Amino acid sequence: MAALGAGLAGCSSTPREPARVDYRNVPTYSGSAGRAASMTCSGGSYTVRSGDTLSEIAESCGVEMAALASANGLSRPYTLRPGQTLSMPQAAVHVVQRGENLYRIGLRYDIPFQQLASHNGIPAPYELEVGQSIRLPRGASVASAAPTRRTSAPATTSRRPTPTPTPTRTSAPAAQPTAQPAANTAVSFDWPIRGEVLSSFGRKPDGSRNDGINIAARTGDEVRAAAAGQVVYAGSELAGYGQLVLLRHDGGFVTAYAHNSRLMVREGDQVTRGQVIAAAGSSGTVEVAQVHFEIRRGVNPEDPMRHLR
Repeated sequence: MAALGAGLAGCSSTPREPARVDYRNVPTYSGSAGRAASMTCSGGSYTVRSGDTLSEIAESCGVEMAALASANGLSRPYTLRPGQTLSMPQAAVHVVQRGENLYRIGLRYDIPFQQLASHNGIPAPYELEVGQSIRLPRGASVASAAPTRRTSAPATTSRRPTPTPTPTRTSAPAAQPTAQPAANTAVSFDWPIRGEVLSSFGRKPDGSRNDGINIAARTGDEVRAAAAGQVVYAGSELAGYGQLVLLRHDGGFVTAYAHNSRLMVREGDQVTRGQVIAAAGSSGTVEVAQVHFEIRRGVNPEDPMRHLR
């Protein structure tokens, strides 16, 4: 999805040390351009030859000159000596953790998940394996790509029949007019659909975690936008979510609506609060009709019950 691009937690999506960078030999050409093209980068390093310049080495090895200089502690005017060994900067990568998917990774680095998929040659439905290295496009820093620790997979809607945990709330209350919330109170969202809460937010006894709530529905019931915003994803390419809509709202919020039977909006659409955006269903990894609903502030999931009015 545009600036958010592919971690939505909550719906079922299951999805190595950083991969070594391999540098290929390139053919030799004549002239100054040929000199750069004839340079050989292998094993993540390069041995300086007489007459080499840092810019030529960076171009030949396919790395940013600034990153190459930084990796070797060089400063302007980047003086090199023959025989000097330069270490290549490590490609920025993200190591897939349990419970992550391409959308979540893209959201973390502010990269559209479609771009990540293309950059790594990952076809739809974009399935990942724990420990898999995802190369990040230029501009994502290696430091920010350090993997985060997760102790368990995010809980999701299940393939089993309707779960029956004690609901945090048995039904969505009718929306009541409220005053504009104060700066220190939770931002208000409307319920996307009215129904019993089948699964609440948070960690479950089996160690899994639900980053949203699951609301009972009937196939075809109207699913409405919880607040005004822009559609940043509408499709079924993310494994486990079924027909999914993601809306971006003011204040850095994103809402997710999964397992629909039909979508009523397209990416880029502007929607109003309460507008019908989908028809409920049981697509994805569920067998009974329901709506998986999430509210995220940036990349962090928040309990929808704190925001729903």
